Amino acid sequence: MTEELDELLRPTVAESAPKGPLPWRVSSQFWVAFFGGIPAVTAIAFLNARRLGAPARKQRWILLAGLVAVSVFLALFTWLRSLEDGRSMLRIAGRVVAVLLYFVVAHIQRDEDGHHQVFGSGEYASMWLPGILSVVISAAALIGGAILLVLLVS
Repeated sequence: MTEELDELLRPTVAESAPKGPLPWRVSSQFWVAFFGGIPAVTAIAFLNARRLGAPARKQRWILLAGLVAVSVFLALFTWLRSLEDGRSMLRIAGRVVAVLLYFVVAHIQRDEDGHHQVFGSGEYASMWLPGILSVVISAAALIGGAILLVLLVS
């Protein structure tokens, strides 16, 4: 009788212990998007999805969303460059596209983040170092790309 009672009282949903490094807060990725741009938020969201244990399908969706955002920005870049006041609007357009991308990747990570909050430890890793590194790497990639473009055009 006690074995049957023990079986009935055993929890059906087991708490999952963190299997790797702690994930980052999804809401903190907004600042990475705002300051670092499209490549930075794509990289951080992809790494965070892995930390949250998201399926490979969702990780691919994050990369695809980043690729679409880069394509949209390049289209805006081409269009705004042709306008007289477009160059001043280019920086704003890049930030807007990056922040919109943040909302997409935050939605993709929503289920796994909620699971981490309820069934996981609920703790998060600090975003300071990875956020700053992603912004610096994005800036370096942008400067390197601009130098390469100048060398190819001239």
